Amino acid sequence: VHRPKISGVVFDFGGVMTTSTMPERVRKCTDEFGIDWKHLADGFAKYRRLMDGGFITMDEMYDLIWADADIALKPEQKARILEEDYASFLEGYRNLKTLAWMKELKASGRKVGILTNMPRFFAERFRKVFADFIAVADAMVVSGEEGMFKPQKRIYDLLAERIGLKPENLCFVDDVEANCEGARRAGWKAVRFEDNEQVKRDFQILVG
Repeated sequence: VHRPKISGVVFDFGGVMTTSTMPERVRKCTDEFGIDWKHLADGFAKYRRLMDGGFITMDEMYDLIWADADIALKPEQKARILEEDYASFLEGYRNLKTLAWMKELKASGRKVGILTNMPRFFAERFRKVFADFIAVADAMVVSGEEGMFKPQKRIYDLLAERIGLKPENLCFVDDVEANCEGARRAGWKAVRFEDNEQVKRDFQILVG
């Protein structure tokens, strides 16, 4: 069976380049404030991609969630949740094992890309805090800067165009299965990230 050569590996940001994801931190707040997490889960499913695509701000997303759930929060509670959501993606959670793997892939002659659902206001800080990860990448697409988001096919097509490789020569690494599926629908290979050891094993199996 002919297997197309994987010449490029493209990485998601949250949960792949970071060791923590937003729900862990925000959930501590909602537990403390006595808010049912289901309201947040439903709200993120409904609105988070709009935020990632740059169509609404984080404040607007949370206001929509609270309105849908008929929840009235004090200003300091709202501010705390925003702060925890913002912090979880950036400061102090750099996954250096992922950075090392990105460098290994680059040294092996493969191209490296970054494809992330992230609003524009996150992206400014991301470019500073994760400058060493970004320096390894041959191409990057940030959803909020393009007005599109995973798992839309066009965002994968845009990354493929920027990195200069055909879809069949690309592999996507993401911790969300729906985004991996989106990559596969766009003609890519994909490996779901659970931890660094597992993802490297699964990638080796994929490339044979």
